[in-house]
Amino acid sequence: MIVSEHLSLIISLFPSLAEITEEDWNQDGITVLQMEPNYIIEEGQILEYAMMILEGTVRMYKISAGGREITLYRIHGGDCCPLMTTSILGEGEYEASACVETTGLVLAIPVAIFRDWTDRYKSFRRFIFKSFANRIVIMSNLLDSIHFKSIRGRIAEFLIQMSEKAGKSDTLHITHDIISVELGSAREVISRSLKLLEKEEIIQLARGRIIITNRSALESYIEL
Repeated sequence: MIVSEHLSLIISLFPSLAEITEEDWNQDGITVLQMEPNYIIEEGQILEYAMMILEGTVRMYKISAGGREITLYRIHGGDCCPLMTTSILGEGEYEASACVETTGLVLAIPVAIFRDWTDRYKSFRRFIFKSFANRIVIMSNLLDSIHFKSIRGRIAEFLIQMSEKAGKSDTLHITHDIISVELGSAREVISRSLKLLEKEEIIQLARGRIIITNRSALESYIEL
């Protein structure tokens, strides 16, 4: 897709790109691509393009040596992945995996041009640093949760977050496998903890669903 057709959307989502000159926008290789669900960029790749999300959602995750996944964070329209930026500016391998979750659009910038813009454009450089800072906070919270919260506390926090995203719905369409991937814990551990919460009449388990039956009790577990 031609970048000029999407320039107003690009600038609205990434105001720091407003100072990019027309000459720079017209360089070869800059394009807007459609993202399709389940497209994956695997850890260890050398990236050829910087991807700036215009529409859609991408999940960033790590896979352990034993094959267990943990979700690091998600990026949406107006976001730029700091791990991607680290890889490009540091000229190293991509240190995570990325999976497209929803159809969307992405601004693809060749890495040489991305590095050049980071060097020459102050507002763009500030945006990159701000992205770093925001994700450091998210990663710090994730590490705190992993190291200092019980698995039941992490599950409770996750279920409340999912409920909030669904408009405080008490019925969550989610599986034990998905929770396992999101929290980076074994499925057996997740299932055992969920069954204990059900036994305490805090949640109700059904096929492909979890129903919150005692929200205040579930919230009380978050600090454990």
